[in-house]
Amino acid sequence: MVFLMKNEINKKLEKFLLGFASGVMIAASVWSLLIPSIEMAENQNIIAWIPASTGFIIGVLFLMWIDYFTRKIKEKRPEKIKNKVKKNTMMYLAVTLHNIPEGCG
Repeated sequence: MVFLMKNEINKKLEKFLLGFASGVMIAASVWSLLIPSIEMAENQNIIAWIPASTGFIIGVLFLMWIDYFTRKIKEKRPEKIKNKVKKNTMMYLAVTLHNIPEGCG
């Protein structure tokens, strides 16, 4: 879908696509990260929900920090950011951030 949308898209379509992507990512994190974490904690006689909840909260805080940090940079130097940050760079950053939790698991 990203390659089909060149410039501006309808706001309702954008919200729909973001919501769909969010649902897919939450499902993927539950099935491939949170449930295995709970099972591993049960095998180690640890309260099962603590490691999974801690990891989930740390991930949320990390993404919120990245969002805050990138907005601050964009506010300080909007003309330089617009020229230097290309779509490819944003795509590489998104893929890298997506793979960090999977690499930790």
